[in-house]
Amino acid sequence: MENKQIIGLFVHNHPGVLLRVTSLISRRGFNIDSLTVSPAAVEGYSRMTIRISGDDDQVEQFINQMMKIVDVKNVEALPDDNSVASELILIKVKTEGHDENSILAVTSKYHASLVNIGGSSMTFRASGTPDEIDTLVSELKSFGILEMARTGIAALENGDKTLNPTA
Repeated sequence: MENKQIIGLFVHNHPGVLLRVTSLISRRGFNIDSLTVSPAAVEGYSRMTIRISGDDDQVEQFINQMMKIVDVKNVEALPDDNSVASELILIKVKTEGHDENSILAVTSKYHASLVNIGGSSMTFRASGTPDEIDTLVSELKSFGILEMARTGIAALENGDKTLNPTA
């Protein structure tokens, strides 16, 4: 069964690592739904969080392929039932021809903050799980989405387990 799986990678933080990872993903035909990279808590390393689409065998193949890259020190699938994931969205919605209170009613369900009002638009900032952000976008489509920018997913496994270098 195909699903969207979040994968955490712990990699060396130096030029070219992102290119090597994304090149391998492209060559192997995996579809990236989200990709974020930031410095890790350990000096000299970065944390990548990638959401891919695929069944369990494809996810396992993805992890095995990533571990073949020298700069990748650890890779793990983050289980939905034992992880916390969040992303940020900025979304500009058309107000012309729409009741602004209706737009505010939708955005308030997702705790979105109004960050700008234009002559014919409103811009909101929201954070939540990827599914919550997807649902917010879906509900705002009827008003007319003028523009949006999503950060990508940040995710950590619950509990004391950490994604740190194993080598």
